[in-house]
Amino acid sequence: FKPRLASAGVTRVYETMERPLVPVLAQMERHGILVDREHLSRMSNSFAQKMAQLEDDIHGLAGGKFNVASPKQLGEILFDQMGLAGGKKGKTDAYSTGADVLEDLAAEGHELPARVLDWRQMAKLKSTYTDALQTHINAETGRVHTSYSIAGANTGRLASTDPNLQNIPVRTEEGRRIREAFVAAPGNVLMSLDYSQIELRILAHIAEIDSLRQAFADGHDIHAMTASQMFNVPIKGMDPAIRRQAKAINFGVIYGISGFGLARNLRIPRAEAQAFIDTYFERFPGIREYMDSTVEFGKAHGYVQTLFGRKIHTPEIGAKGPQAGFAKRAAINAPIQGTAADIIRRAMIRMPEAIAKLPARMLLQVHDELLFEVEESAVDDTIAAARRVMEGANLPAVDLAVKMTVESGQGPNWAAAH
Repeated sequence: FKPRLASAGVTRVYETMERPLVPVLAQMERHGILVDREHLSRMSNSFAQKMAQLEDDIHGLAGGKFNVASPKQLGEILFDQMGLAGGKKGKTDAYSTGADVLEDLAAEGHELPARVLDWRQMAKLKSTYTDALQTHINAETGRVHTSYSIAGANTGRLASTDPNLQNIPVRTEEGRRIREAFVAAPGNVLMSLDYSQIELRILAHIAEIDSLRQAFADGHDIHAMTASQMFNVPIKGMDPAIRRQAKAINFGVIYGISGFGLARNLRIPRAEAQAFIDTYFERFPGIREYMDSTVEFGKAHGYVQTLFGRKIHTPEIGAKGPQAGFAKRAAINAPIQGTAADIIRRAMIRMPEAIAKLPARMLLQVHDELLFEVEESAVDDTIAAARRVMEGANLPAVDLAVKMTVESGQGPNWAAAH
């Protein structure tokens, strides 16, 4: 590969972002993060009880007992017994009961599929996290040591495996409770620094959207601003649920989401979701222009690139059928997500030197967030040093039109710090 770096024009990406990150990741993996086994065990029991309660509710709604974990039995209940519309049989002559099918039914107001979705979420939290994480605690250190893959995603994002600590859900109360099990050693706290809405800031820069740039410059809450404009509600005292809807639209549009996809995410009718997207593009015409020009570039060159020169190849972009839609969405998102990934990479490379004299260690990276373990007496100094590095990580290579801002938190566990 080495002789090809120069001809592909990616020597700088390799020498300034990939190679120097390796020892940083190695040190983070060796440090690991302390996990409270008893907390996980208590949560496993709690999830088991909630699953049992949900099963009782589901059986009551179905009018009899059946195996909730069996897609075949669930399909028969929903579409044969209850006669709900939208049942489709696959090759095995069983109805499809994937999350998308259940979400559509739940959006129509049906209680049973909504409860099954809740049950499945509990089952996943229990098996994937509260049960499995206990098996990953190192007997010698009492810590969980994840493995980072530097080339795990083609956009430049890191991937975390054995166990994956990047996909612990934070949107639900139960997911947040799992983060309570990640704790600081005695005399220390966990400290989280998180880029605030970095992808929307990068979009505002790349797509040259003056109103978004100005909103960031003025320190407005972008999701609240979008909600205010889309739903005609005042920003002050806004219902968090409405802001969440706007957030889904903001991020959904970045990822090239369709009216169908947004309808499913928000559990609202498709026509309503499409109207949201149409209004959004009218409000921010630069976003549509950015999308179209990025797709054209990808078709012409076979790749798109980040502001730092990382190339993300787009071989499927000229394909026909559903694959083409997916490839276009990936191409639209890649320069934004990839630039964000490059910025945090650059911050991580500079971080060891910045905190070398402090009693602090960088433990985890979760996309836009860095998590540290710090002695209680050094928290303020560490936050100041880490923030300086993170907020200036794009410079001098790329001067963004929108300032990076970093939010910080601290506490005895990850949930409290985030």
